[in-house]
Amino acid sequence: MTASKNQPASNQPANIVLEKWADIGFDWAGKVSVDELPRLAAQVSRDGVLDVSVSLAKKNGILWLNFAVAGVLKLPCQRCLEPMAVDVSGEYQLAILADEKDSALVDGAEFVLVDELNPHDGRKMLPLLDLLEDELLLALPLAPRHDDCEMLTDSVGDAPEEQPENPFAALAALKGRLN
Repeated sequence: MTASKNQPASNQPANIVLEKWADIGFDWAGKVSVDELPRLAAQVSRDGVLDVSVSLAKKNGILWLNFAVAGVLKLPCQRCLEPMAVDVSGEYQLAILADEKDSALVDGAEFVLVDELNPHDGRKMLPLLDLLEDELLLALPLAPRHDDCEMLTDSVGDAPEEQPENPFAALAALKGRLN
């Protein structure tokens, strides 16, 4: 999936007011351009567009932020430096917790504490785009490379055939001088 550079930015809010949406829930679906995610854009080709749906809902007393992403990003292969496609499609889930003690309730799932969120005008803002970007960065391979890639090498002519040096040649030269 690619988009032109003139494509308008998505209408996904970068942040939402947590107090407003925590109880009633929040849903959004649309396209997000890689250009809107600057840390991700520094790692991949900037012409990527992802289909994203976001939902914020309480389940069993825990506030869950869910991302469903569909798309392919192009990263440079670490061997040949040519672009390669990496599918980042998947479901990403993050618990929003009031206290770190509640982490036992999320059964090892990733979480963020409300106190870690930056207040804006005294209100806690949930940085949707930043959290999405974090999840996508974690989904990228550390050293992407094509399965059938061979490192490019340039050669100038044939390599000279080297004769292995005889370890006794120096001794033979000394013997000749001593006699």
